[in-house]
Amino acid sequence: MKPISQKRAGLQGIRGIAIISVVGFHFFPEYCPNGYLGVDQFFVLSGYLMCMLLQKSDPTHPCSLIVLFYSKRMKRIIPSYFLIIFLSLISLYAIFPETSWATNQNSGARALVFVSNQPKSLEDDYFQMLSVAIDIFTHTWSLSVEVQFYLMIPLIYLIGEKLSRRFQILYYILIDFRFFRKLLIFSSFLFITDYIIHECFCKDLAVSDWFLTFYDIELILASTSEDPEFEKLLMDSDDNDSVIKPNKKIDTFLNYFCIFLIFSLLILLFYPIVLDSRILRLIITIATGLLISISKADQRILSNPILTYFGDISYLFYLVHWPIYAYWKLATTKDQHTLLILLAASVFFSIFIHETVEKWYLKQCSTTIGVITLIFLILNVALINKEKLVYDQPMMEQLDHGNLTLDDAARLNHFWNVKDYLNLMVPTCRYESPYGPFGWCHHKTDGLSGTYKVMIIGNSWTANHANVFYQECGHIAKSILQGAASACEPLYPTRLSRACRSNFTNFEERIRQEKPDFVFMFTRFVTIGDPFPPNVTVSDNDTIYETMKEQMLKFIPNISRRLYILDAMPRPNVEYIEKIVPMLKEKVPMEQIDNFLVNQTLYQTARQRYAKIAKDCGPTCVLVDYDPIFWNSTSGTFRFYDEIGRSYLSTSTHLTPRGLEHIRNVWTDVCRRIL
Repeated sequence: MKPISQKRAGLQGIRGIAIISVVGFHFFPEYCPNGYLGVDQFFVLSGYLMCMLLQKSDPTHPCSLIVLFYSKRMKRIIPSYFLIIFLSLISLYAIFPETSWATNQNSGARALVFVSNQPKSLEDDYFQMLSVAIDIFTHTWSLSVEVQFYLMIPLIYLIGEKLSRRFQILYYILIDFRFFRKLLIFSSFLFITDYIIHECFCKDLAVSDWFLTFYDIELILASTSEDPEFEKLLMDSDDNDSVIKPNKKIDTFLNYFCIFLIFSLLILLFYPIVLDSRILRLIITIATGLLISISKADQRILSNPILTYFGDISYLFYLVHWPIYAYWKLATTKDQHTLLILLAASVFFSIFIHETVEKWYLKQCSTTIGVITLIFLILNVALINKEKLVYDQPMMEQLDHGNLTLDDAARLNHFWNVKDYLNLMVPTCRYESPYGPFGWCHHKTDGLSGTYKVMIIGNSWTANHANVFYQECGHIAKSILQGAASACEPLYPTRLSRACRSNFTNFEERIRQEKPDFVFMFTRFVTIGDPFPPNVTVSDNDTIYETMKEQMLKFIPNISRRLYILDAMPRPNVEYIEKIVPMLKEKVPMEQIDNFLVNQTLYQTARQRYAKIAKDCGPTCVLVDYDPIFWNSTSGTFRFYDEIGRSYLSTSTHLTPRGLEHIRNVWTDVCRRIL
């Protein structure tokens, strides 16, 4: 019987399950905490499809094989990828906070050249980046993995094809000879175990390294099939039809086993309790591989039209959804109704781009697609470098001196917002990892002339203050150890998040190991400012304060002289920071601007807790207060900008260069008194 031409709907169904679980994990992590493993399913599918694509090519003509492989994969991936990067960058400048620009310009450049899977800083753990969501290109790491591997796989395959079948398995083992493998009966499971060893126990390797082993899994799955028609299938998402011969001899057991695998995957991916990823990854990988191998083209569940359509749009849905979620996280009030609306918008835009742009360009010739790709590449490079083209840093630094206008102040405020994250990098720091600005670092001793061991710890305000502290207090120190944990307070695990719990413990451990003479705590209050529960005071059953005190009592025995704690100051209403200059231009009274700008809620609660800490600690603890510096006695208000409109605070509530100069003398006086 002549083989029937039809699309392998089952693969699209698996894609549909994978993308729904990944998006569920991003949008609703508390309800879908294991959904991130949908990415592992994408890797299984990608490895399988690559092998099928290569095996359909003629290895005796390596040039044509390479051209066919790259043309099919790049045609499917790059134009849509560059389009979404372009739209994301447009959205970044149009609707995202200015403080997120510099971070995303850097990550956009990395995404553009497919190196997003390489970590940028010590704290760039994937789950940490997901929780913060400041990087709208976080999710492109998986595409970087695939493209990096595409560069290697044709050569690996061609070498393997030159070997006899008996040596091919040994060849793929030797490619990854550095790690122990368990001998299993089936060679496919041998390579699956190899992948799990990499993924779960060898995280220090580049992601592209363990993906090499992942190819081994899929090569064996594909090449060990006994069905000659099986090797003819090119199950690629950009092909509308692949050749498949109906097999009426499929055993009933396999049918039920296929259903069992589907429901097992659904339960594990959408189980509302976090499961051990080491075990779960093994199960998901094996189950997905088996499902690909034994599922029929007309499998009812996997070939469900809705599920397969989600599979059809899965690539675009994956690219589109994360920037939209990041917008919800960064620029909205974070209410659930808005989240649902934005989720629906993600689906809508994915469908729209798929039905219009993607379907159109996939019908075009290679030359047209190449021109489209080149145009988007040029546009993306220009957008990524927009600030460098518009704002010249030496010019902006020169602008910060001399006679300034309100327009000059507006340009400086914008420039400081854009550079806010980069300004957290401390030039005198030698970071314990190759990256910064967070984590631990040792300051260079060249500018130090004192005799004391000093530590500075806290959240991002530690990195924010580090340059000023080094300049004003370097004369008391023989060493300065800096520990900055993004959005985490040293005396309380902020919001009880996983990252802050870890940092909370780490602060105590490092103080115990270092045994410093002085510790300076630079912290912008977060949870410490939470209101007291009903009928509770700071002196009576306040669980936040009790945790703070317990942590302080762990610090003190390991500090030989003093613990300096920066007291709480009012937080700004960030939406008004960018309106300072416009309001001054409109002659709005400065007192009224102050009232708009300053948020005094929770501020006094934090100060009460710090005051109690200082009292219970005794003479070892000293509070450092910014209130007198920012208090304008004439107007009777706090003021977060100078007379010409230069803001003391960025929209991410860090002190700007102007704000740091405003508080410099505080630390000059503190450290002078130490001597």
